[in-house]
Amino acid sequence: MDDSSPTLTTRCRRRWLLALCLVSLGFAAHQLEAAEAEQEAVRLIYKFQPNESLHLEYKQNMTMDIRHAELKRKMLSQTIAEKHLRVISVDADGNALVEPVIDRTRMTSRQDEDAESKFDSAEGLDNCPAEYRPLLATIGKPLVRIKFAPNGKLLQANGVNGGAAAAKDIEHDPTLNFLIVFPEQPVQVGETWKDEFEATVQLDRSLKQGVKLRREYRLLKLAGSRAEIELKTVCLTPLRDPKLEMQITSRLLNGTIVFDHQLGQIVSREMRVESQVINGIGPNTMVSTVMTQSERTVPNPKLAKRDKSTTP
Repeated sequence: MDDSSPTLTTRCRRRWLLALCLVSLGFAAHQLEAAEAEQEAVRLIYKFQPNESLHLEYKQNMTMDIRHAELKRKMLSQTIAEKHLRVISVDADGNALVEPVIDRTRMTSRQDEDAESKFDSAEGLDNCPAEYRPLLATIGKPLVRIKFAPNGKLLQANGVNGGAAAAKDIEHDPTLNFLIVFPEQPVQVGETWKDEFEATVQLDRSLKQGVKLRREYRLLKLAGSRAEIELKTVCLTPLRDPKLEMQITSRLLNGTIVFDHQLGQIVSREMRVESQVINGIGPNTMVSTVMTQSERTVPNPKLAKRDKSTTP
């Protein structure tokens, strides 16, 4: 026993020293991770350049199931749009005046087993169904000019080409702002920020009501120049009228956005809405809706075609 005691003591000391080293290494690693995270804090701002055009592809799919004791309907629709944002000017404070333009739209819709309704703006007026002609008249020309702050806040909207009503809607309904509103301070991975605003729903033909919404953002990760951001949208106003709930659910978007913080541009976004509203279109009805939206930046189609035609 006397010979083994020093051995046990020595072993205990070694284990204690090893444990101390591991704890020290873990603490050092934690400090290193914290330092790296602090170094990775980035300022998220838009960097629009005068006279540039940003080209985008947009796609929306929606499925709506309507159920009643004596009725079952399924409605499917898809919208595919090619559009671009033309930057008219950028002032000394970085505020950008932007014109959004839809270059082409393709739409399909079907109810149950009925024939599919189709619209393609590229086919012109002669092949355009009557219900789509007002939309066709807006293709290829701007309706609004919008001034954005560098953090994405909408400052002002003015109508052009008969778009005064559209500009008024954009100014009074923040859900129509297609940019993310970023915080003024740099953010780190895991940090969150919020954007609260009031949207409008229609009570009847003449009366409207404000509904408070909140967009919650979280910086999920940084990969080089690209920041992946999570978005969750919640309604803060209690909605006791199912008809109002039907109007607001399509605005409660959730998903992810990829933002290039070096270029100062949104690269892509993937959004989804799922909802079930009871009595939304009358007593004893249930409306289930699934909507997905995707958008991504693409090269200028005209330049892409020119480059392709000149390739040997």
